[in-house]
This record gives sequence, structure tokens and C-alpha cells, in this order.
Amino acid sequence: MLAALLAGATASAAPSGNWQAAESAHFIIYSRNSPERIEKLASDLESYDKLMRMASGTRDEDSVVKVRIYEVEDTSDIQRALGVSNTGIAGFYDSNVLGPFLVTPRTIDFETTADFTPSLVLHHEYAHHFMLQYFPAIYPDWYVEGFAELIGSSKRMHDGRIGYGMPATHRGQYIAENWVPVSDLLLKEKVTYLDTYAEGWVLTHFFTFTPERTKQFRAYLNALAAGQSLKDAALVFGNLNDLNRDARKYLMAGSFSYRPVKVDIPQPAVRKSRLLSAGEAALIPEVIAFNDSSLGGIRKPGERERQRVRREALLQSVRDKAAAYLSDPFAIYFLAEAENAAGNYPAAEAATDRLLAIQPDQVRALARKSMLLSRRASKLDGAARTAMAGQARAMAVRANKIATDDPLPLLAYYESYRLPGEKAPEAAIEGLMQAVSTLPRDDGVRLTLVNELESDGRYEEAVGWIMPIANDPHESPMRTAAREQLDRLRKERGGSSK
Repeated sequence: MLAALLAGATASAAPSGNWQAAESAHFIIYSRNSPERIEKLASDLESYDKLMRMASGTRDEDSVVKVRIYEVEDTSDIQRALGVSNTGIAGFYDSNVLGPFLVTPRTIDFETTADFTPSLVLHHEYAHHFMLQYFPAIYPDWYVEGFAELIGSSKRMHDGRIGYGMPATHRGQYIAENWVPVSDLLLKEKVTYLDTYAEGWVLTHFFTFTPERTKQFRAYLNALAAGQSLKDAALVFGNLNDLNRDARKYLMAGSFSYRPVKVDIPQPAVRKSRLLSAGEAALIPEVIAFNDSSLGGIRKPGERERQRVRREALLQSVRDKAAAYLSDPFAIYFLAEAENAAGNYPAAEAATDRLLAIQPDQVRALARKSMLLSRRASKLDGAARTAMAGQARAMAVRANKIATDDPLPLLAYYESYRLPGEKAPEAAIEGLMQAVSTLPRDDGVRLTLVNELESDGRYEEAVGWIMPIANDPHESPMRTAAREQLDRLRKERGGSSK
């Protein structure tokens, strides 16, 4: 999430028009703005995706699960989606069963610097997705946010090029006045007095644009990924006092290099668009607030109860709106997912049955129905269990044939073995890997894969797959648990636990 430092109120005019979904090569943009504004937004997003691919040497894949972009009116909509208030959070990146998504404001309705714009928020949050999707590994928190700030602060120039590495001027003097010694960042697991956004940007910029340090930094990241301790990984930098002196001198010089990059993308960026149905449009506030992760991952009882109450209220809102749009396929499908996430499996199955009666080949309804059948099979014995598991498996295969790129049928196929207690074949595990790769932020699915690999003694692979959770830039109970499991996996494979 990207937070501003200051708060205050400003006014803005609301957009007119109906909600649209506009698809580009890598995104689906949900917005109420004009087609011209949506085309500009799509072109901007595709340009920054191309910029990161050029900077990282990442090829453009043939098929991709597109990131959903929800352009809401202002930051108060962001706060409501997260169930918080007065936090200064201006946007966020997350994932649920519908896939990865970003929520970004059309306007920022609190007082901040002129450079802290909706575009910066959007680029920052997408950088998180890009790193997680294509380079999952262990990174220090300051680098995760620093990389996102490096991308977010890169601005479009007058000649159309993007200034890669332009200074993060919205961080201002705060960086110099609150400098944390680089040795603390490299050697300590947690630095509570660190502004990971501000100093993270400085160090990321320093390591990116200082050639002799770039090579050292890559070696440092490789050492962390290999399981070396913080102390051992930092040895690649030599004398840390010298490193700290050089980095602070880099900051105080006040002149930051950047690279003007010409980014060409196919035009127009929007390939197709559609108007949302009334039910889908009405449910957007619930969709962006929907969290289907396990409450069991929240260790603090008070926070767990707060989230439980919040989810119950959200579920009731979904039920009320779905009741108002009884024949709307999206409303029925989302109701099924909301009931399933709450553990109301009969209600979820009833909703999927209603949808399949309307649309027999609806891929996600088939996949969800398959998983519900697998769950029911787990309560049976003998031939009855085998028969229902087979029925679930056939339904997952059918869904996969209709949409080979959709990760949910792949998950359903794996679950048709796991839930009834059968040993999953390698094909099912490979399908689960593909599902995780296309839903990189879905920690529940990722942990299912990690646990499967651990149970098979495939510790090296399990370590690789758990990295993104253990490396979440935001402290959480799930991250804590993932790091504990990562230590265990490293011990099991005979590596370092540090």
C-alpha cells in the first residue's frame, strides 16, 4: 500500500457515465470515466509495464492473467474498501479468488505534495505486482518499497519518453533528516524507525545508478535468495561504513541521474470494452473489499474478531445486492464465492447451481462447483467418496478445456485429489503451480502448494514458492508464519535457518 504523509480535505467533481471494463494486453480497467480517459489510462499502464520489462529483461508472455484496475472516485473509497479511516493510504494491491487487482483513486482527497498523484500511486502498486509475478524471492522490506517508489516516481516527459529513475520529490527533506545507517538496514531483521518508502527509494536509486554498487547489490540479493544470513550476505559490500558514507553522499549531492526511455506500445491500448451489467456495477464496492484469505492466519484475537465482523457485514451486503439482481450472472457468481469464503458451502453450491442453470459452460461456476463436490466427497466413504471425487474431477477438466488459462479449474483439479484424501499426481501438482503463478498474490493457494511440496519432501522447491509470502513488505501474521515455515524448510533441506 502507498501512504501519504499529510492529511486534509479537498473537493473534486465526480465522473459521469456508466461503469465500463476495458481490456488491454495486461490489464482490465474498471472505470466510470470517458472512453478517452480510459484509453489514456490503459496506454499509461501498458507503457509502464513495458518500461519494467525493458529494465528487467523480462519477456512478454503469450498469455497472462490480467490485473484488474479499479479506478474509484477518491481515496475515501480506498479507505472504505480496507475498513480503515484517516490512514493516508492512497491505493492498494491485493488478490482474491477473482485474481490480482489494484485499487487506485481518480483524485486524492487529502492534502499532500503536488508530486503525490494518482498516477504515482498506480505505478507504485503495479510495481509490487510485477516484482511478485516475475521475480519472487527474498528481498529486504526497504528494497520492495524502494523499487516501487523508483517506478512510481518515473514520470512521463514532454517528448513522450519516460524518465526512469526521476527523483521521488514527494519524499522531500524527510529523507535527509531521518537517515538510518545502511548497516542497520543490511544487518537487522527489522528497523522500526525506518521510513521504508523514503530511504528505500534513495538506496534503490543508489544501487541502480551506481555501476560499481549495482553488481554488489545483485550479489547481495542472490545471497539472500540462497539462504545466507543477513551478515554473510552483506559481506559482498565490503566495509559498511564506506557504503553508508557513499550512499549518504549520493543523497546529499541532490542530483539524481535518470534515463529517458522511449517506450513504444501498440495503439490503441484498449483492445475491447464492455459496459458492466447493473449487478456487477453495483457490487464493485464489495468486490474491492472482498478478502477470502483464512481468518486463521490472523493471530491477534482482537484483530481476528474485527475482521470476522467486517466480513459478515460484507457478506450480508453481497446477499442483499444479489437478491436485487436475481438473474445477473456476475451477482450470482460473486454470491457463490462470498458464501464459500465464509464457509457456507450449501449456500455456495446453491448459487453455483443457479448460475449453471443459466450458463452451463460458465468456467468459474464449474470450477467452484467442482471444489464443492470435492469437499462433499471428503465426508463420504468408500465407493461413494470415489464416485463423487471423480465427478468433481471431470467437472474441473471440463472447465479447463473451456478456458485453459484460467487458474481456478487447475486449482479445482488438484483439490479433487486433496480434499477427498487421495494422493495428487504430478499433473495436478503442476497445474497447482500454474495456478499459483497466475495468481501470485493469493497466499492461500500458494501455501497449499508449499504444504504439498513439503509433504513430498521437495523442500528446495517449497522454499522457492514460499518466498513471496515471507517477503511481503507489510508486516502481518501470515508473513510471520511464512518466515517460520521458511526457516523450517531450510532446516529440512539441510540449509541455513537464517
